[in-house]
Amino acid sequence: MPKKQTKKLVITLLLIDILSIGIFVFLFILTKNLIAQSINAENDIKTELKKEDARVLMKDDLVLGKTYQGKIMNYIIPSDGTVDFIKTLEGLVLNTGLKSDIKNVVEEPYNKDDSVGLDAIRINMDVLGEWKNIQFFLKLLENYPLKIDIKNMSINKFSDNIINGKKTSQWAGSFEFTVVKIKDTK
Repeated sequence: MPKKQTKKLVITLLLIDILSIGIFVFLFILTKNLIAQSINAENDIKTELKKEDARVLMKDDLVLGKTYQGKIMNYIIPSDGTVDFIKTLEGLVLNTGLKSDIKNVVEEPYNKDDSVGLDAIRINMDVLGEWKNIQFFLKLLENYPLKIDIKNMSINKFSDNIINGKKTSQWAGSFEFTVVKIKDTK
């Protein structure tokens, strides 16, 4: 009889072992899947936090960008400001004691791909007067608070006059420059 009882005991223990191994494997796979889900959820949370951080940084950059945009706009002629700029330019010439002749004013694209919505106004002008006045006008152009690029210039002496016993030379200057302007919205 002990043999039969031992067989039953061994079979019972074997079934318990197989059941235990099965439960262990099931719990191991379940735990592994829960850990993977937890890691995925953690990564999703980290990604969302990074997105939120990026939004905060972008918001700060947008505010800062608007500040800089206002400053940049001070260096650009408004879309309807071409005539006002030409009048201001003529006023500068008169204030320097020169005579001027604006040969042409041409609006052209500021850059080739036209992605920034800006134009350039190309101005060709001649001035007549004393050397010191032409120098002063050139300094005014260079320091004017707009984006002005002098493309070409020439200055030539063309006469000497004697006024009140003092020799005064007359000079002719020719200037070609561009000024940045916001593109007209037509």
